Amino acid sequence: MDTLQREHWDGRAVSLREAWRLRKVACGSAKEAICELFSHQLGHELRLTANGELLASQVCRNSEQVLTTQEQWKKAMVEKGWR
Repeated sequence: MDTLQREHWDGRAVSLREAWRLRKVACGSAKEAICELFSHQLGHELRLTANGELLASQVCRNSEQVLTTQEQWKKAMVEKGWR
């Protein structure tokens, strides 16, 4: 499998789209988790943040990895009470 390269990569990641957003209310305060897709020199990077804190990051080299990773992360968050 070939590694995807960015033709016009300038060394800066650019937000491409939001994959999903989940919320959770605990002890009266609301939290928000966001899975977002960024450009990356070697493909695409998924970033999972909750209230601005980075929880996970994964570089994916193809669209199948992007889809699988975001689905796995979402499933894990839902199992922890996020909706």
